[in-house]
This record gives sequence, C-alpha cells and structure tokens, in this order.
Amino acid sequence: MTDTPAWNENVFLPETTGGKKKRIYEVDLLRALPLFLVVLFHLCYDMSILPQLIANYREVVVDYPSLHHLVLFCSDIMTNEIIHDYLVPFFAGMFLFACGVSTVLSRNNLKRALVLCLWSLLLSLGSFLLSDLLGTNVFIGWGILHIMGFSILCYSLIEILCRKAFQREVPALLCLGIGILVYLFGLLLRSGFVGPAWPVRYVRGTLLEWLEVNPLAFLYSALGYYGNSVDWWPIFPYLGVIFIGIAFGKGLYAEKKESRLPFLGKKAFKPLLFLGGHTIWVYLLHQPVIIVVLYLVLSSMGFHL
Repeated sequence: MTDTPAWNENVFLPETTGGKKKRIYEVDLLRALPLFLVVLFHLCYDMSILPQLIANYREVVVDYPSLHHLVLFCSDIMTNEIIHDYLVPFFAGMFLFACGVSTVLSRNNLKRALVLCLWSLLLSLGSFLLSDLLGTNVFIGWGILHIMGFSILCYSLIEILCRKAFQREVPALLCLGIGILVYLFGLLLRSGFVGPAWPVRYVRGTLLEWLEVNPLAFLYSALGYYGNSVDWWPIFPYLGVIFIGIAFGKGLYAEKKESRLPFLGKKAFKPLLFLGGHTIWVYLLHQPVIIVVLYLVLSSMGFHL
C-alpha cells in the first residue's frame, strides 16, 4: 500500500490508474463537509469579535449598516446554545470518525501521529502569540489537531505492540471496545456522575492565565476537566470517537481497500473531494487567510485596529 503523506491526511488506494493514485471518495467527503462548516464557523467568530478589535468600529460602521447586521448575525450564531451544544460536537465527531477510518488506510501511523503532534504544538504557539497580539482569546490548548495526533499515536503504539509481540494486526473489536469505553467515560465525566461535573469551569485567556488557575490546567484540559472556549476537544470522550472510526475502517476496508461509493468520484463532487483531500492544510491556513482578507477589506473601508 502506498504510504499516506503524514501532513495531509490523504487517503489513497494501493492501486494506480494511468499514473494517478486512486482515492476512497467517501472518506474525503466525510471530512470535507465538517471542515467546510468549520471554516464558516471560524469566519462567524472572526466577524463577531470585530467590535472588540476595531478601535473606530462605532464611528465607521454607521456608513455600513449591512456590515453591522452581519456582525450581529454572526454574534447570534456564536452565542446559540443549540449550535454549540449539538451541531458543533456532531460535525466535529464526524470529522474525528473519518480520521479514525483514515488511520486504517495509512501505512505509517507513527510518523503521521508525530507530524500531527508537531503541527498541534505549532498551532498552540501561534495562537498564543496571536492572543497576546490581538488582546483577545484565540489560544488553542487542546484542539482537534491535538486529539488527532494523540489518538493516532496511541493507536500506532498498540499497532506496533500487536505486530511485534503477537504477529497480528490490531483487532477491530479491541478498537471498538476502547472507543466505546473512552466515549462513555467521557459522558460520565460530563454529567458529573464520575467526580466533579465536566468541565469544572471554562478557563479563558492565555496559557499564563490557565497556569495561574492551576499548574495542571493544561493536563486537565487535555483530559476533559477544564474547558477552553476555543477549539477544545479533550481525550474524554473524543479519543473514543477516533477509535470507533478505526474499528469501522477495519470492518469496511480490511479485505478490499477501495471506495465503496465510486460514483462520488464524478466532477460534481470534485471541490468537496479536494477539500477533504487537503484537510490539514485547509485547517491550518484558513484562519490566517480569513484574518488577512478581513484586515485588507476593512482597512480599505476606513476601519483600523
């Protein structure tokens, strides 16, 4: 099987046709839809905080009432409990499930995990510096890249153990069992049935403020005890979602690693397939692109930070 580029989350098939690598279309599509919604959601977030970032917002916005209505609309989305409590976790879960399926199709999960961990650390550093620059909270302490890298690292270690010690692949039932147990334990934490209610509190601001609350705040955030309002997907329960995806991937593609829905390869689906085939790059770059475009457009309209 052709090795999957660790930085790109691409899902390739081992066969080639005319020199081109074939793809598993349904996995690309399963990633593309939630990723597209993530881009829109982050655009709404950026628009909603414009009044706090722009020094002369009130003076200039009177000349652009449509822009003000758009900002208010985005603010309503960001404060909508249904979107935050149900839709965001559902589509993020879809993305993480697809990540689990992709893991089954990768030849070198250890390399893939380490690269994702490196990207997640760089994302945390970049968001920390941006928070300090803008004077607002955009810090990502344990986001979706962190949970992906950590989960795939855990699976890769299990994979190495099974191959070296037992000369076999990781059983799908083992992955399913781990996934269900982790997910259910996460739900119990969230309900307060096990220990204090989950999360104990939301910790906003920079990493320094997190550590002032508790020296172990970062670890607690990764486990699911402390929440962060920006891109927070803790181990409990979301490692479970990825492992459940791994189990399904093993069931779907254990014998025949080919697309189950080949009609998705038609031209009508190409834009979404492209998006789903470059998820990491889109995820890493979409916010800087949005910020730069907003800055250029708003500056030309007379706004300034």
